[in-house]
Amino acid sequence: MPIELALPPIQHKPANPPETRVARVSAWLADVARREPAIAAQLIGDALAATNRVSMSDSRRMELAEAYWSHAAPLWPMLERAVLQASHPLAGPALEAAKAALTLAQELSIAYKHLLASEAGKRISIGGARLATALIHRCLQCFARVLAMSYQSYSPVPAHTWRDAHAVYAYARERGHNLATIPGDLSEATPERTYVQALLLALANPYGFLPGQFGVVLSYLQTHSHWVRITDVQPVHRLAKSVAIVPVGHDFPPFSANKGGAVEGPRLYLLTFDLAIQLQEELRIIEGGGALPDGAGRDAASRTAYILLLRRLLRQWAIPPARQFNRLPSRARVVMCVGLAGAWQYSRSRPTGAAAVRAPAGLPPMTHCQVINHTPAGYALRQTDAAPAALRIGELVSLRVEGRIALQLAIVRWFRNTLKGTALEFGCELLADHAEAAAAAPEESGNGPLTPVIVLPADDDEDGEADAAVMQVVVPAGVFQLEHAITLNRASGTGMAVLTKLADQGPGYEVYEIVPVA
Repeated sequence: MPIELALPPIQHKPANPPETRVARVSAWLADVARREPAIAAQLIGDALAATNRVSMSDSRRMELAEAYWSHAAPLWPMLERAVLQASHPLAGPALEAAKAALTLAQELSIAYKHLLASEAGKRISIGGARLATALIHRCLQCFARVLAMSYQSYSPVPAHTWRDAHAVYAYARERGHNLATIPGDLSEATPERTYVQALLLALANPYGFLPGQFGVVLSYLQTHSHWVRITDVQPVHRLAKSVAIVPVGHDFPPFSANKGGAVEGPRLYLLTFDLAIQLQEELRIIEGGGALPDGAGRDAASRTAYILLLRRLLRQWAIPPARQFNRLPSRARVVMCVGLAGAWQYSRSRPTGAAAVRAPAGLPPMTHCQVINHTPAGYALRQTDAAPAALRIGELVSLRVEGRIALQLAIVRWFRNTLKGTALEFGCELLADHAEAAAAAPEESGNGPLTPVIVLPADDDEDGEADAAVMQVVVPAGVFQLEHAITLNRASGTGMAVLTKLADQGPGYEVYEIVPVA
């Protein structure tokens, strides 16, 4: 059965034919690999792109593809480090490393897609099932590499990646190669295992991963993805929890069945019931004081971060939140300030005792953004400033939307780099429609120094009375402790409050729910 894949047109008589003699290409690759990783990746990707667009025998294309693959493998960790250590929006060497890595991964994918398409179109295959299985493995490994670099650089997945990944797995499933392993491969990976891991990664909302979490999730998938089943039989309750729909024939990732949506053509179903049970059991053990896995750290902060990550994965894979509001397009302009200190300085209703608080001199700069779309819960924004502010996932930002007086407080939840210049799109979840600068100190400190904090007043109920149970305060990280009392100095006066629940945390700050004490 032929397989339809997105491939560039082949030139039979190119004006400037690339070098295709395997010995010379291998020698050139060995020399280029000694250069700086981003430059080496760009040169190798460009050379492979030219090779992918000329006619040659399958045997030579296979030898060349394997040579390029072996020299690309050592570059990936170095390229990933360059991207992971950078601030966003990506710029300079980090931006070049991301673009070079994506180009190289895409061209490797094209090389193996050429070979698989040719093999699938043959009436009689000399290589037999072993060659077809090896090519399927390589294609899916290339797709996984494209996805990994897209997610790590918070950039869009290139066009046709998902459609081709679905097509390759469907071909493997029809031919009975989906559970085959490569002889001698110690990982015992199968096409189905690689494909399922890619599907689960996409379902985990990877554009919202904190720095360092991507590798933790990949490691978790390698040891737990066997608990997931993929089937072409529609579940009895299609909208049940722990079910995702895989849109075969379409160029987009899987989506949770409980989010609805109709797709035409064939589809597969990803069943994550057993994985959800395993996740729940792990959470129970770790929350009860059980040991963390290797590489997750041993301190209290690492334990909290790992528990929050597992809870998030459980939510995304088992009970993903359905969208509560439709996104409304907009072109409103926004000015934005990053960080707790800036939010405190711009917030209204500063207390009279604020002079005793050490705050940075002068107001921090505001940068310009444009609204892409919005809901009552938050915004999707695009940076438009010539000197955009550096952002991190979980960053606290203050927003003033055109036409509004109040300063809104929000948390950055996801990124999307365009890889064109320094443009960055990002999503913010609103904490409050207005924020109030205040000052606080632990109760036991007596007349100790005050700390700048931000009070998020409770929403009024139907009778116009504030619900004190949902009042929150944003404080610097590590200054206050849960269930401790604080002295809270506000514009309306000084009082006491108890920190009752850690609602959120991010770079340099913590959000607590508080209960005022009479």
